[in-house]
Amino acid sequence: MGVSKDYSLNSVPATGQISDAESVTICEDGNVGLRILFLGNSITRHAPAPELGWYGDSGMAASARRNDYVHRLIDMLNDAGIGCGYCIANLSEWERSCDMSLLRSKYKSALEYPADIVVIRLGENARLSDGIEQFEKSYAYLACELAAKGMMVICTDLFWENTTFDGFIKKLAEENNYGFVEIHDLGNDEAMKAVGRFENVGVAVHPGDRGMEQIARRLFESIMQNRCIEAGNKGKWRNA
Repeated sequence: MGVSKDYSLNSVPATGQISDAESVTICEDGNVGLRILFLGNSITRHAPAPELGWYGDSGMAASARRNDYVHRLIDMLNDAGIGCGYCIANLSEWERSCDMSLLRSKYKSALEYPADIVVIRLGENARLSDGIEQFEKSYAYLACELAAKGMMVICTDLFWENTTFDGFIKKLAEENNYGFVEIHDLGNDEAMKAVGRFENVGVAVHPGDRGMEQIARRLFESIMQNRCIEAGNKGKWRNA
């Protein structure tokens, strides 16, 4: 397909998706056996934006927070007997600018979160048409830094297909033994978007509940394929 038409339809700004104070959120409750760091953009979390007709505070276009891919994945893991703590970080500003100083300032608390797994769900806001090489280098650096901390890295390709960058992510994962989850096929399926639920076309081309469910399901399967759980009610995660 090359490059999805949804890039031209997406009117959701890459900046201002969430306040600086809310750009990193940590959620832990009770006995935690597994910690996951989610690094993403509006698909991972977008604050309310009435000017766009978006009033949620979750992965954009999900009908409720519980239905976005982050919270569906956490529910799946909890149902499997794995108690989870997690950190959600919207890195859209870094994604657009490749300003590496942001990783040591605005997003420092996210990168210091003691995660067992990091899900890197980034790229739709990057300057892929005129700065793809810079973003690829920045993305690879970020993944390498987190892997060096002992985290299991899982990368996804883009919901809105870009064959050049999608190929880069897949190759990076293969060469570095990262997990790789393909989702671009979901973005090519209108049934996986929120088309018809939002007047703003940019919001509507984000994954709806069905798309979010499928993203979560694929991440869950990738995690479970690499799991190593010690005995116990909630289980303690150890990378296999």
